[in-house]
Amino acid sequence: MSEGERTLVDQSESSSFEDLASAAAHEIEEAKIAEAAASAAEKEKHTEHKTVEKTEKTAEEWQDVLGSGALMKKILKTGDEEEGLRPQRGNICRISYEIKLRDEPNVTVEKRNQVKIYLGDNEILQGMDLALTLMHKGEICELQIAPRFAYGDTGLKAGESLGLVGEADSPKYEGPTIDSETWLLIQLELHDWDEEPDHETLSIAERMEIGTRRRCRGNWWYGRGEATLAVQLYRRALDVLDESEGGITDPTPSGALAPTSDALHALLDERIRVYNNMAAAQLKAGALDAALQAVSRVLQCQPDNAKALYRKSRILSAMGRGAEALAVARGAAAAAPEDAGVLKELKRCEQRANRDRSVERRLARRMLGTAPAPPTPDKKPSRSNIFARFWQCSNPD
Repeated sequence: MSEGERTLVDQSESSSFEDLASAAAHEIEEAKIAEAAASAAEKEKHTEHKTVEKTEKTAEEWQDVLGSGALMKKILKTGDEEEGLRPQRGNICRISYEIKLRDEPNVTVEKRNQVKIYLGDNEILQGMDLALTLMHKGEICELQIAPRFAYGDTGLKAGESLGLVGEADSPKYEGPTIDSETWLLIQLELHDWDEEPDHETLSIAERMEIGTRRRCRGNWWYGRGEATLAVQLYRRALDVLDESEGGITDPTPSGALAPTSDALHALLDERIRVYNNMAAAQLKAGALDAALQAVSRVLQCQPDNAKALYRKSRILSAMGRGAEALAVARGAAAAAPEDAGVLKELKRCEQRANRDRSVERRLARRMLGTAPAPPTPDKKPSRSNIFARFWQCSNPD
């Protein structure tokens, strides 16, 4: 073999070896890519699985209290669940809470610590009242509350009262407007609770304190257009303000001194205020018979109470008893001759009475047949009559 031929063979063998090496390297590279892809896919699958597990766990943490999504509850710290005890309606619960806007968590609406409330009395927002019945002693939870169980359609604007129980001058809200679509985020802690004491064991001062706080909270609900909730608070106020069988007697187990006449008089005045306010709320709620009974209770004690007379007039008008309403309105005007609301009610009753008398007179004339016949419009002569008259004029006898 010549030197040239040997060189060609060497080149050919070298070329074949390079081709095989290149192919092997390519296969190795493809294998590495496939392995990396498989590893990435497995990692992605594992990540997705963990994400699903986390989502499911998060979903399980939130409890849909009402089944409608309007009240969601998540436990942040478990309470004493061994005995399974939970507070009942009427219990006095000691709680701490902070209310924020769900979509603006930096905005605090209200924050209170170690405050006592009567469960079920709507002394706090309805959603919180409902959640407390599902909590154990020492439990801390987070709530998401829909507007329906928070500030409702009325909402809350800057400068409006928060209506806090136990405070004569409730602080004002200072945040952005809360409208009918604003959800709340609330952290709530239940420290403990006690049973409501027997009213017979309460002193006059204790009755006054409880009755007044319930009346004030009822006024807050009434001002927000929630007449039914207001009535509920007023009834609860009367539970402690009304005298029991045999009257209010002392001494009490708390060791309070016997009530003076001034204390009893103050209790009576507070009771009258509650009945008066309850009559207004029942009128607004359409419970006319109950409203009439409530206002009659006031007038039994204070026959010249202008506010009670004014409300009784409105109740009677709503019941269609116009003549009675007018008589009562005149009594209210005599008791408060400069009250614009009373005078407006009197004028309205008088106008209605005048309309009623006019209707009665027309009906009476129709029944007796003395009503004047309605005027008949002038009829135009027909064309035939016109031609007849013309013929008579043109052909005299």
